[in-house]
Amino acid sequence: MSPKIWPVYIPSKGRPGGKTMSLLADDGVPFTLVVEPQDEAAYRRQWPRVDFLILGANDKGLPFSRNSIKAVAYPDWFWMLDDDIEKVYKTVNKRNVPASVREAMEYVAGLVDVPQAAGLGQVALEYQQFAWRSPQPFVQTGYCDVFVAVHGGRTKALWYVPELALKEDRDFTLQVLASGLQTARITRYSFSAPKNGSNAGGLFKAYAETGRELAVSKKMIEKWGPDVCKLNVKADGRPDIAINWKHFKKLRGVAG
Repeated sequence: MSPKIWPVYIPSKGRPGGKTMSLLADDGVPFTLVVEPQDEAAYRRQWPRVDFLILGANDKGLPFSRNSIKAVAYPDWFWMLDDDIEKVYKTVNKRNVPASVREAMEYVAGLVDVPQAAGLGQVALEYQQFAWRSPQPFVQTGYCDVFVAVHGGRTKALWYVPELALKEDRDFTLQVLASGLQTARITRYSFSAPKNGSNAGGLFKAYAETGRELAVSKKMIEKWGPDVCKLNVKADGRPDIAINWKHFKKLRGVAG
């Protein structure tokens, strides 16, 4: 394994044919599948030659899976990828050009392996619909979704909150920033993935549960306050939160 490929963990539920696994396998990138006991047999049939982390219980939610990964992956950088990533791209002349997962991972590892990055707690690739137009190779102080790496040692006191399932990723990133660490979203490489809750397996049932996303959005507002989180109802009627990432830039005296 290349020394620049950090350990890769994929929490997955009900998707043994997940697209992320195929992307990694096709590129020769090792990964560990993190699955519930009830799904183990199906996943092992599909992926007989990969490593597994079998969770301690069924149906405990994605925060439980993410915390289980964090507990064993400590203390350095590790990747935690959603299981339905469709493609990876490189930004070339304001265009998204298909790229390999290995290439993207090695680029990120090289970018943060410098003294100036010692304050980073979390990094991620950008969504492909935004990456092509960014003039900078990375964006600091903001969300880190789907294609994410976490520094276990720097974030050892931070955990995913079960009560905030569906928003636990955004909450974790807010915890990283509130702790004094920084985040970075890499724009030279990006990914594509389906809309939340649009494909079977994973969190499909949770997103379909009436009122659940609104309830957890309100919990986020209660936790972080209206200066950081506000309710944002999407055009399709889906309740979400709008996060004021500039709040943390102001705390650090960072322009922009």
